[in-house]
Parts: sequence; structure tokens; C-alpha cells
Amino acid sequence: MILRILYRSVGSENNKNRPEFYSKQLALASLLRAAENVGVTTRIVFVNDGPIPADRLSMMSAAGEVMPVTCGSNRASYRHILRMPRVRRWADEDLVWLAEDDYLYTERSLAALVAAAAARPDADYFTLYSTVRFAADSTRRRPRVIEQSSGGTPSLTHIDGIAWARAATTTSTFGVRVATLLEDETLLRTTPFVGGAFDRATCLALQGFQPFRLSDLGGEPPKVAPPTATRRLARRAALTTVRATLNAVALSRPENRRRSMIVPEPSLATHMELDGAMVPGHDWAAEAELVRAWLADRTAGAAAARAGGRRATPTGPGRHGSDQPTPFPSDVAPGVTGVSRGSSVA
Repeated sequence: MILRILYRSVGSENNKNRPEFYSKQLALASLLRAAENVGVTTRIVFVNDGPIPADRLSMMSAAGEVMPVTCGSNRASYRHILRMPRVRRWADEDLVWLAEDDYLYTERSLAALVAAAAARPDADYFTLYSTVRFAADSTRRRPRVIEQSSGGTPSLTHIDGIAWARAATTTSTFGVRVATLLEDETLLRTTPFVGGAFDRATCLALQGFQPFRLSDLGGEPPKVAPPTATRRLARRAALTTVRATLNAVALSRPENRRRSMIVPEPSLATHMELDGAMVPGHDWAAEAELVRAWLADRTAGAAAARAGGRRATPTGPGRHGSDQPTPFPSDVAPGVTGVSRGSSVA
């Protein structure tokens, strides 16, 4: 099994409410630190939608393949990477980690992911971030999700000392086996058109639960309403059709195609967004400091190598799964580190 990380990144920021320690460089460093601790061969492809600041781009170039794309939206870039395992003919047994660029990972998070995938061949999807569980009275037509209780939920199993539970939903950052992704590709690439929180709808539909109630079929009011009544009516009709179709697809999934998704409890990564999105029970500010120290150590090592007259050679997990430290030569221009640069997958 090869762990294949598809890291989606953009250079711009949005107006989300972020914790004080947040930065996209920190998020990237935390993923690279976690990848350094994985015990299997790891390949990273950085799918960059538009220009990326030089400091982050040099880190990416030293750790894996850099793939510039022009997608223009979160939905488009997400649908873009879902095709890559098929187009590149990755092995069915490989594990794909689809990653967004604003998450903070604990040091052993990706190692735990790989261990769970090896120990639980019956699990289809994996996430390192979810506090949402199915309530005991959930049905396929009326799923009810609840926040993880302070006392925890019944664990499916313990793997290397980490408890794993069934997750109800997560975001667009998750893991999946290549064989499963190939089977679900059409559904995964279609679901973003339902609007709103399409990641929630995706997770429910994959697991065979109806994602939308009757009152939700018309969709939420848009931030900028269509200018005419005709266009507003057309939007509502389109959303109703797409959402009703997804409901039907979810409820018609046979038992052998109803997927399961598991998550460590507590989560080993967090979305760096306030207003309830941060995983409770972990000192994420302290975790951020550990990541900064790790990055400073790698940067100092690269500087020492240059001062000694040696060119820093990329040896991190993105190239061949080595457990050697990954240098981040900030003065190396993209494309001259020996890392292959992929062409766009349309």
C-alpha cells in the first residue's frame, strides 16, 4: 500500500474566523511533519489552484510533485482531484488522503490513518477530523446526527492504542481506498452540485442515508439572490431536482455499497476555524508551537547544508517514503529540485 496525498491549495485567504496561530504555512508544515512519521511509502501531489507564495511553494517542491491548475473554485478543484487516481492508474490497494490547506495535524495522525486502513479492511472511508456521530434512533430516511458526547462514544476498535468510532459526516478532507474511490467517483463528483454543505450530503449519501428532508430540497437562500423571479424559480427547481435525485440514489444503494467511515476518538487533526469547528479536548495552540519548532529545525538544517557547500536534496516522504528529514530550501526556484511537475488533469 502506498499513501497518496492530494493536497489542494490556493494562495488567497478568505474571511473565516481563524484562531490566532493559524497560517497556511503552518497547515502545510503540520502535514509534512505527519507524513514524515508514516511507515509506508508516501507520495504527495500539491494541486495548486493559482499562484502560491514562494515560502510555501519551496516547501512543496522539496516534498513532492507540484501540479499547477486553474480551477477557480473549491468545488472545481475538488472534482478535479477525484479523477486523478483513475487517470494515473493508481493501484486499487493504495490509500488516498484528500487534503485541504487549512488543517492542523498531530504528529502521528497520518501514521494512525495508515494503521487503521491496514487493520480494518472492512472500512471504506477514513477521516482524522469529525465530532459528529449517528444517534441511536437514526434511520435511513431520517438520519439524526449528534455531537460527540463528552464521555465519548462506543469505539469500533482500538488500533495501536487509538480508539476508532463511526463518523456520521466530515469535510472534504478524508481518506479512501483507490478501489472504493473508483466505484464512487461518479457520486463524489456529482454531489458538489447540490449546493450548501455538500460534504455533509456526500457523507450521508455514501453511507446510504437520505441527506435532505423535504423542507431542504429547494436549497438555502443564496447570499446574492438571482435578479429575476424567473431565475430564482429556475434555481430552486434545479436544486430540488438534484437533491431529490441524491436522496433516491442514497436510499437505493444496496447493502454492499453502503460505505462506512471511521474516525479516531478524539480526532487527530482539526480544521483551523473558530465558531465551533475546532476539535475540543486538545491544546491546538501548543500543537501549533510544536509544528513551528519542527519547521524551524528543518529550515535551519537546510541553511546549514547550503553553508557547508552542499545542495539540499529533497528526501522527504513525497519522493520515496524516506524517514530522513525533509529540507525546505527557500532560495531554490520551483522546478529545479528534481521533483517532477505534473501536467493538469482536465
